Formats: sequence, C-alpha cells, structure tokens
Amino acid sequence: MAIQIPKIADFISKTIPSLIQKKSREPSVQRRVGLNIGKANLVACELLVEGERLSLERCVRKELVKQKPVAQQVKDLFQEGKFETKEVRVSLKGEGIVIRYLSFPKMNRADFASSIQFEAEKYLPFNVSEVTLDYYVFSGNGEDAKAGADTMQVILVAARRTEVDKLLALAREAGLIVKAIDADIFAYANAFEFSHPDELKRCVGLIDLGAGDTTLGIVDKGKLSFSRDIAFGGADLAEMVRRKLNVSEEEVVKILCDDSLKQPESLSAIHQGLDHLFRELSTSLNYYYGQHEGASPIEVFYISGGFSQLSILPELLGKQVEVPVQKWDPSSRLAVGQAFDSEALKAMIPYLPVSLGLAIHP
Repeated sequence: MAIQIPKIADFISKTIPSLIQKKSREPSVQRRVGLNIGKANLVACELLVEGERLSLERCVRKELVKQKPVAQQVKDLFQEGKFETKEVRVSLKGEGIVIRYLSFPKMNRADFASSIQFEAEKYLPFNVSEVTLDYYVFSGNGEDAKAGADTMQVILVAARRTEVDKLLALAREAGLIVKAIDADIFAYANAFEFSHPDELKRCVGLIDLGAGDTTLGIVDKGKLSFSRDIAFGGADLAEMVRRKLNVSEEEVVKILCDDSLKQPESLSAIHQGLDHLFRELSTSLNYYYGQHEGASPIEVFYISGGFSQLSILPELLGKQVEVPVQKWDPSSRLAVGQAFDSEALKAMIPYLPVSLGLAIHP
C-alpha cells in the first residue's frame, strides 16, 4: 500500500514509496474499487481493467446515517452493490493528512532523502514522529524549472498514523482489504486527468464541494501545484440558510434543491452563506499567486460534489473568480458495463471524482 502522488502529466504513475506499501505485479485483467468515505456520503466504484480499457461495472452511493456505525454502513454498501472484490483503495483529507508544495536548494536524491526527515517538521502542524512521511521531487525540466536552477520543487505529504490506523481498522471491520491509501485531492486530480487530458495544456482550478468541506486544487499545465481544504461545505450553507429563514431542515433542502430559485428571501440567505466560501477561496487564490511569481492565470474552474448541484452556484462563483465555471463528468471516457444502468449514473456524477480517481490509478 502507498499514498500515491496523482497521475498528472510528467509524473504519471509515480508512487511515494514508504507508506504501508506492498508491491506486486498487477494482472492484465483486474477489478479495482475506489471507496470514498465522506462526511455525508459513501461512494464506491468498481472498474474492470483489461489492458488499457477501463469499464465502470458498479457504482453505489448511500447517505451516511449518524446513528449507525460507519463500518457497518460500508459493509452494507458492498453487500447491496454486489461488488466482486473486497480489495479497495481509500483516501484521507482534512486533519488526517497534510500536503505542502515546497522549494528546496537543489541536491541529489540521496542527500534529500536523508535530510527531509529533519526538515519536514518545520512544515507540519504536529510532531514528525506522529506521521508517516513521503514526498515527490519534480524533475526540474520544462515548467518545473521556473523556480530557478538552484532550487527543486517538492510535494511533501504527511499522514497522521492515528488517522491511517482508523481507516485501516474501519476497512477490516467492514470485511475489506485496503490496497492503497491516497489523498483525496490526488484521487480527484487523477479522475480529472483521465477524463480531460486536453486540459493539461493550460492552468485549471478544481473545486470539490462536499457536505462538510470544500477542496481547492490548481493544476498548472499538468502539474498539481496547490491544494487546500476549506472547512465549509453544503451542510454549513444549509444550516446558515435554515437559521436565516427560520425553516425546518426538510424545508431548507427543498430550497437548496430548487432549480428555479426566485424567492428574494431565499436568494439573499444563500448569497450571505456563500460569501464565507467565496472569501476563503479568494484568500487561497491570493496566497497561491503570491507564492508562485509568474504563475499562469487560471483559465477555468471545474466543480463537482453534492454541493455543486446548487443551481445558482456556477454563475455566482464565476462572477467571483472572473473565469468560466463548469461542471464535469469524471466517467465521460469510461466504458460502461452492460449490466450497469447508465441513466442511474447521471444522478451520481457529481459524487464520483474521488472514488473513480482512486479506482483509475494503477
């Protein structure tokens, strides 16, 4: 098992070596399952891999029930979905994992490997003894050389051992075998790279709008250059709107799911709720451009996640970022199994990037 660097452009299929890794030769025909355990939903996708052909065979989403153990809900999901393998790829996000995009003085790989264990603690919010640490050093060619000939660009990844252990224990309790642990943003970027290969020629923003949080990623000409988790999601917006309008939880869901929002009071409450998210996104983008002198401007934002289904969000977000905002389909280049209901797939598209990205990566 390993936390894997995303399958993006010039480091396709690179794997960070030390995190719970088991190396084995993959068969030419295999089934790969990506399981995304979110704060509000469970999503699992099973791919049939035959050489370079990937076929989506199963895909199931279920809302999490607060009163029921998550492991039991995962077990039920796999039984109901009739998945053909118990091996899964899962992911971490939020407080369980830290990702840093750093520059270091150029040195050979062996010297860097020796020094990073001591240097890493400067960039982490917790003790290095509490984490499993990995990194990726960019090649220094082409776009990666922008930072200068005397520096090298590094992605540093630290996963808290307690969070990794929790994830492994949950999988065991559900009767599953963890094949790999990834970072949510890496899996998300993998799915985007697979479904939109032509977009790797320019700078794009990726926004995963979940129930509990929002993840921003920036891919500049095929290189994941920045990511940040924002502690604001659809559940936070719903609660803010509910309080503002003094309505029930059931009523606020109807308001947010209305494709033709026209009530001034509802629109005003939603705008006020979104202002917080937009400020956080603006702060993140300003930080990115401040840290990346001469960075290419973002030309388009791609959004997904359950929260992205808010009908007025693309337009409002587009006005804030001043570039086009589009929804995207991570399954667009996948074959679909004969037994799979392609119509049912349409309703699941906003929820699929992370689970599909996990399954797509070798």
